[in-house]
Amino acid sequence: MIQEFAGDVASNYARFRRGYRTEVFDLLAAEFPLGRVLDLGCGTGQLTVPMAARAGAVIGMDPSPDMLTHARAAEVPNVVWVVGADSDVPALEPLLGAGGLDLVTIGQALHWMDPGPLFAALSRLLRPGGGVAVIANGTPVWTQRTRWATAIRQVSTRWLGALDFPACGSSDAERARYRDLLERAGFTRVREHRLDHTERLGLDEVVGALYSAGALEKLDPAGRRGFDADLRAALREAEPGGVYTEEVPVRVLCASWEPSA
Repeated sequence: MIQEFAGDVASNYARFRRGYRTEVFDLLAAEFPLGRVLDLGCGTGQLTVPMAARAGAVIGMDPSPDMLTHARAAEVPNVVWVVGADSDVPALEPLLGAGGLDLVTIGQALHWMDPGPLFAALSRLLRPGGGVAVIANGTPVWTQRTRWATAIRQVSTRWLGALDFPACGSSDAERARYRDLLERAGFTRVREHRLDHTERLGLDEVVGALYSAGALEKLDPAGRRGFDADLRAALREAEPGGVYTEEVPVRVLCASWEPSA
């Protein structure tokens, strides 16, 4: 993950990745106490920074130093940024103590992690009444069922070969698996909330969202320029008005930690 989210990829991630709407934070505040929060796989802070306005203190943790460099630019006083992956979570217990967290959020990142061992480790960090929120903040723009998303896929395939586009935790199968693993780890009241909405993007936003996933990493500088020109031409042809309508399915899977006496 560190290699894939560095350099220009991290810059595009900070600038173009979709943020989280107010409704998400309203929901989390209603579901859980927001004293001390860990945002795992925090990236450039799209979830961490606005969460800090609601919480007492937030730890933003990500394995990519470049991503965290962009996150730190927000200069939020009650956020601590930590380089670490899901496999490093057990190392937090000696620092925070058992029951040292109220909430752990994982936004658009759990598909990079090993959720079974992770949920077991998180259960040791959460205080009773706290919990975990796994958030799928829409689907990648190139997976939309639109003419312009088809154009992205066609150009990408032409330049990069057959591509496997991940669902990033937004599929029914992924969320069913996460629900099962949370219950196996001892979490209770596992429930899902839907906060769907529609967004309208400009050309630069669509292109930047694709580049934030590392689409250009396989190409040399000349190839990148050619790809970019081809992509923008295809997008303009697919949507001459220059407005790209995106359906954003938001799923928040909440699980409470309420150990039996």
